[in-house]
Amino acid sequence: MGRLIAAVRKNHNVARHSSLLPQTWVLADGNASTDYAATRVAAALGLAHHTKQALGSRLSVPLARALAGLGSLVGVRSAGELQFVGDALGSGLPRFAVAASKRALPGLLEIKRLSKARTTTVYIGLPDTRLAQFDVLVLSRLDQMVLRRLGPARANLDNAVSTLLPLSGAGPATPLPESTRTVVVCIGSGVEPTGFRLMSADVDCLAEGLAHFPRSRIRIVLSPGLHPRLRPMVESRLIHRVRQQQAERAGSITSGAVDMDVIDYAQPGQPALANVVASATQVVATADYVASVSLAAALQRPIYIAGEERTYGLLRDYYHLLETKNLVRRFYPKGSRYSYMLAPDIGGAVDVFSAVRDHEPWATHDAKKDLDDVAAFIRARYREKMS
Repeated sequence: MGRLIAAVRKNHNVARHSSLLPQTWVLADGNASTDYAATRVAAALGLAHHTKQALGSRLSVPLARALAGLGSLVGVRSAGELQFVGDALGSGLPRFAVAASKRALPGLLEIKRLSKARTTTVYIGLPDTRLAQFDVLVLSRLDQMVLRRLGPARANLDNAVSTLLPLSGAGPATPLPESTRTVVVCIGSGVEPTGFRLMSADVDCLAEGLAHFPRSRIRIVLSPGLHPRLRPMVESRLIHRVRQQQAERAGSITSGAVDMDVIDYAQPGQPALANVVASATQVVATADYVASVSLAAALQRPIYIAGEERTYGLLRDYYHLLETKNLVRRFYPKGSRYSYMLAPDIGGAVDVFSAVRDHEPWATHDAKKDLDDVAAFIRARYREKMS
């Protein structure tokens, strides 16, 4: 009798899911890092994937959902119309929906509601809403540390799959020769709630440290989330100073002699962040830009953290963990004011980007395995819904 009931239930679930489109939707918001990660997860699921624009909402997720439901009740829009997802024509909904940004949360939950929970919803990161609403959460070790601080049970979720670094979706890139040295400097939003706030002193230290590099091409990446109040400081105290340093080294003040470019992801038409980081022989990231740290590790580029000495709380513990695994190093260039005291104590070859102590060889992060494990977990959760 039990087998009969199970067979009937399975046939019912298969019939319910048969009307879903055999495809995956990626809810994109224009953020180069999160959109890339969501797209790579969608591709790993093996179905055709389509990018849909996340329209977002200025309201909190619960309030946005409530107003969307009220709009359908009073007839402002039809009950099956998507309010927070652009380019979604017709009545079809996907088998999977993937998002990786807070702006895409209302659209992701809207798809789940309109599909009557048939669509398998995947969120990459830690959402600011009820965690049980999602079929799959892809959490980094830092996300788990945040949950564990709220209570041990919160870090052991049935619908969560964990990775050491935030999932970037990238894979190892071809190593570049040192003769073509390119340093990519990634500037984050300015604030990381788990333990860092970018100050003017950090920007000054970064500019001073860059002055001690061997001659290199420098590419400065500005996060799309860089706070408007910090932008003038970064432009004047970092970009302008580095451009002057480059010109002085070249013995010319002409723009053609300055081997530096600025990639501002708040502006349209920028190259893919993965391609920019892959062009680097070394990557320097401010401590608040964890996504760029993950991307550099996935591409197997040496990654140095600027401002790590001022991190605190969970972020300090997280970077300490990554250091012990030889995935990151502190940014203390040889010759700068931060390295001269300890440089004589270092034996063997000195890392000119982090000349404060002996280092074990760089470790490699297997990002492809992370992506495969996440895709396998999502498919397993989908099979559970079908059974």
